[in-house]
Parts: sequence; structure tokens; C-alpha cells
Amino acid sequence: MKIHNCVLAIVMSAALAACGGGGGSAGTPGFGGGTGTDTGGGTDTGTGGGTVTPASYVMQLQLQNSAGADIASNSFAASDTVKLLATLKTSAGAAAPNEVVTFAESGSGLLQFTPTAATALTNASGQAVMEIKAKALDALGATTVSATATVAGTAYAASRNLAVTGAVVEGVDPQTLAKGVNFVAAVPADKSIVIAGAGGNGRSETAILQYKVVDGTGAAVPGVRVTFEAIPANVVTLNSTTGTTDASGLVAASVSSKTTPTSVVVKATVAGAALLTQSDTLTVTTGTAVPAAFDLSASKHVLNLNLSGDSSTIRIAVADANGNPVADGFPVVATTTYGRVGSSDRGGCTTVNGICEVEYQVQNPRPADGVRIPIVVTGQAYSALQGRDITISDTIYLNATSVSWVNLFPVGSNTPVTSFPLPEFDGTCKAMWTGELGTNAGFAAPAGATLAVESTSPVLTAAVTSGVPVMDSPNTRAPDATSPNSRTRTVLSFTLNNATANGTANLLFTVTAGTSVQQFAATVPYRACTPAT
Repeated sequence: MKIHNCVLAIVMSAALAACGGGGGSAGTPGFGGGTGTDTGGGTDTGTGGGTVTPASYVMQLQLQNSAGADIASNSFAASDTVKLLATLKTSAGAAAPNEVVTFAESGSGLLQFTPTAATALTNASGQAVMEIKAKALDALGATTVSATATVAGTAYAASRNLAVTGAVVEGVDPQTLAKGVNFVAAVPADKSIVIAGAGGNGRSETAILQYKVVDGTGAAVPGVRVTFEAIPANVVTLNSTTGTTDASGLVAASVSSKTTPTSVVVKATVAGAALLTQSDTLTVTTGTAVPAAFDLSASKHVLNLNLSGDSSTIRIAVADANGNPVADGFPVVATTTYGRVGSSDRGGCTTVNGICEVEYQVQNPRPADGVRIPIVVTGQAYSALQGRDITISDTIYLNATSVSWVNLFPVGSNTPVTSFPLPEFDGTCKAMWTGELGTNAGFAAPAGATLAVESTSPVLTAAVTSGVPVMDSPNTRAPDATSPNSRTRTVLSFTLNNATANGTANLLFTVTAGTSVQQFAATVPYRACTPAT
């Protein structure tokens, strides 16, 4: 029982006490987890076997606004004053008061600490606060801050990355934050508008030019005043000479055309600063179509009436009063009284770069000899001079000839040749005849047609020396009643071989156009001829 009382006394008092019989002296107990031994001679001895573990700490660092709310974005405006909140606690969560915390920035050198010593003492909650702000309104970018406390020779630290931006806040002139202005985009995207009065579907008379104002990091700066200037001046109407950037740092200038084609750039300048840029070149072109610049042409003018589907491409070219192609999408309609023109989904075409095409094809109904095929092309255009839409129309005439109508004619005559007049043979017994190949009504044979001649007499040979194949005849502007003769000038040669007496030779002519063939006969008289030696 004595040793239990001793042990109890050690535990309860944590001090040396006499324990044992005969008035012996008390032993020395161990510190911490020691054990005691009774010697029986009145002396107790103790041995120490325990270990003390130092406390461990945790440092945390937060970014807060001036009201003490956490800033989750880890960024603040260059005009703001914010707080760094360092919290030091033991690993068990107990606050560590009265410890010195040192705040620091590494890297960019963007920040100013208040107080400048950048140190603070933790309070009863283990917290230390440091105010920071940008050194200047243009001290922008990313940096790293840290908080460090040394306890019992061990340093405990925390760090975080921050960004200083050029966002505008109340009380700060955004003009001082602007470091650049850039041209961004134009509407229309092709940077081209039409002259005043020529606007319409797909054609704009006004362009919007967009610019962006940025700070030293390239971030948008809202609220910046920008002025605009057209170069050269007065060639367009600048609808707004000033503007203010929106929340995305964007500002736009509006430009409207006048009545003259031109090119222009618009300069944007940050008010009160030597920061400027200019837009890409804006062109002002393409007025409305005018009758004087409405042009029709054809790829082939004399078609084969016998060949259904023989075709000609009709080219329509449309320009404005300044000779510029009209804006894309100008619609025209083509009509005809013979054959067909256009396509099933569109009887006309719409221009691209002022040009479009339709196809004419031969088919029923077909015209008679001497009747031209009118291709009428019509469009509607706005006339700024008259203040209303006007009809623009023109007609191109084609011919369609049947080879069955084709014959040889003396020049200026409408009577086909059936018997040639007596040729004047030269000393080599050769002669030439000049006439016309075409129809009774004065039309040419189909383009590309050929003419061949064969003599049935061994005394006289004949050949076609000029006029074949038949060239296309572009005589297509005149209407029916005033159409001039468009037959093809044709030259024949005759050669006599041992013509010892006068006689007559029979000739057979063959006209061929594609698969169409026409033949006709004629005679040619001759006199005896012996070549001179």
C-alpha cells in the first residue's frame, strides 16, 4: 500500500514527497512519463523517460477588398486599395497571436505596401492585415505576394498570385489608363459601300468602323473618349465625330457615302492623348444602273435554224453613271418571241461584278427568213435624279438561218445565181467571180457553214477561194425593217483546161452547216482559151 500512495502523491502534486518507512528521504521523480522505485531504506529514486514535441503552425493568405470581402478573381484595379489578410494558426487550429508577419512581393514590383515596412503583428485571432495598391495607374500585370512568420526558429509562409488590371473605377479618369487604340472591324466586312441613292438589298450606303481602346496589358478600357476624323475630309459624311468606349473597350464610328465614288480612311484618336490609329481603306463605289451603261452582247449572232439547241450566250453588263460595275445582285429579265432564253428557275440573271449571262437556244417557234430574233433584257433601277425607280431595257437581235434558204447572189442583188455571166479569162485562162452567200432576205448563212463547188466538165474547174467557212455576222442591233444586208462576200475562181471551143460547164454547190446540207446548181459559159506561152 505504501508504493501506491507514493505514486499517487507524485501524480497529484507533481513534487518531491517523503514516502516510505523509517523516515527515509524521498527520491527524485522523473519529468513527464517517469517511474518511481521504493528502495526500502527510506529512499525513493525516479528516472525520466518523456519527450516534448514543439507546436506546428499553418499560414494562410487571402486577398480582400477594402470592405473585408474575399476577392475570388485574384485581381484588382490599379486604382483600388485592397488588403492582404494573413492568418497564423497551429496545426490543431489554435490562433497564434503576437507573431510578426512579413509581407513581400516577388517578381514584377507592381505593388506599394502600407505601412512601407510591410510587417504586421497577428491579433488574438492570429490575423495580420496589410494594405496594398498599385504603385501607379499604369503599373499593370501579374505578380506574386507572400506572408511569412517565424516561430521558435521555424518560418511559416503562404503566397498567392495576383493581377493588377486597368479596369475603370469611380473617381479615376479612364483617359489616363488608355495605352493604345486598335482598329477592330468594319461592317460591311468587305469595307465597301455604294454611293448615296444606290442602297438596297445587299447594298449599304453606311459603314460602321469599330475600334478598341486597351491598357498597358492589352485589357479593354471602358469609358474612354475617342475622336474620329475622315481622311480626306468631306468626301463622306462622318455621322459621329466622337464616341466613348463601352464595357468591352469598343467604340464605333459611322460613315455614310455621298454621290461621288472615292476611298477614305477614318482616324480614331484617344482624346487628350497621342494615341491614334486609322481604319482599313473604305471604298465608296457602284451607283445604280443607268440606261447609257446597259450593254448587251452575244457569243454567236447567226444560228442554225435547222439545229434545235443551237445556242448563243447573251452577256449583260451593267454600270453606273461613273462607269463602275453596279453592286452584285442586280436582277435582269430576258424575253424573246422566238426560241427560248434563260433557264427554268430564272428567266434572267443577277449580276456579279456588274455582269451576268443568259443562254438563248433555237427551238419552236422559229422565225421566217428575214425576221430577226429579238432578245429583250430589262431591269429596274433607282434614279436619284428622278427620285423614283426607272426601267432600263435594251434589245439585241440574233439571226437564225436555215441552210435551205442559202444561195449565191450577185453583189447587191436578191436574185440567186443560176447562170454566171461570161467570165473574163486572163492569159492563163483563169477568171474570178465575186458575189454573196446568204439568203433571199439578205441574211448570212449559219456561222461556220462551208461552201464547196464541183464542176461536171473536165474543161473547167472551179473553187471557192474566199468567204468560207462563213464568219459570224455581228450585225445584230438593227430591227427587222432596217436590217442591212449581212450576206457573206464570196469569191470563186474558174480555170479552163484545153478549152479549144466555146462551151458551158455545170457547177454543183454544196452548203453544209453541222448536219444540215443544201445543194444548188448553176452554169458558167466560157470561150475557147489557150494559155499564153
